[in-house]
Amino acid sequence: MFLQSRITSTTLLNTIIIFNKPQLQFPLNCTDKNKAATCSSYYPTTSEFDGDSTTSCPDYFRWIHEDLKPWKSTGITKDMVERGRNVSHFRLVIVNGKVYVQNLDKVYQTRDVFTIWGILQLIRLYPGKIPDLDLMFQCGDKTVILKKDFQGPKALSPPPVFHYCGDENSHDIVFPDWSFWGW
Repeated sequence: MFLQSRITSTTLLNTIIIFNKPQLQFPLNCTDKNKAATCSSYYPTTSEFDGDSTTSCPDYFRWIHEDLKPWKSTGITKDMVERGRNVSHFRLVIVNGKVYVQNLDKVYQTRDVFTIWGILQLIRLYPGKIPDLDLMFQCGDKTVILKKDFQGPKALSPPPVFHYCGDENSHDIVFPDWSFWGW
């Protein structure tokens, strides 16, 4: 498989930060004992979902269908993901619940750190529920996958790049900036 062979290569491992052993504990279940908050380091290994989750998703999540529309009929290939490398700040790969990050370019302030932290929280909150994936992330303020660059009969499919912003003239896939919107 592409991801496994790519991740185990010596070259890539030298540029990847491995987050499978968290160094910081972000408490998820805190109680007040003797007026001092204490937090358990226990994290569940399974999770239960009750019913249809679409009824509890905020309204703005409906836009993901629009953002993914360019790939609806073709799907997303490894080549498409790779073509996003030149406009991305980092690549995030999840394999068997382990998160791997490859820095591709310098990022403004800590946008990448908060995105990675958010993904780690998802892994902790929903163990075994986050699928294996390979994503490219752009952390700047301007869209980078412009629709005009992917028009015409011989045009390639746009690379799927996640970004904190998008507009009607781009194919950037909007991803929440937790440092701004909160968790």
